Amino acid sequence: MLIKKEDGKNFEIPGGTEGRLYPSSPKGDQTAALVEMDGVYPQKGWSVNDVSTETIFLQEGKFFLETKEEGGHELLPGDMFLVFPGVKYRITGKGKAVVIITPSWEKNNNKIVEE
Repeated sequence: MLIKKEDGKNFEIPGGTEGRLYPSSPKGDQTAALVEMDGVYPQKGWSVNDVSTETIFLQEGKFFLETKEEGGHELLPGDMFLVFPGVKYRITGKGKAVVIITPSWEKNNNKIVEE
């Protein structure tokens, strides 16, 4: 199944994150996004997904991904990090990544929680 660049929708998140979210697969089993970041996500607290796993594959730059459970991890080009459901995380840095979300991303399945 071909999904063209123009099928995606641009997004911007305060703190220096922007990208393109592509349509989910017809079966609802995955969504892909291209993400560019120069800053921090989320701006305060932690991001947590209720049901989805985010597979973050860094293409260029450097990210520092911190989970409340494991501490921090430096991601360099070619590195991949899986953020499982229920894991509180935040990312700082400057770079570009491909993010695969399984099952498909839905806004109400992601939330920002306090420290």
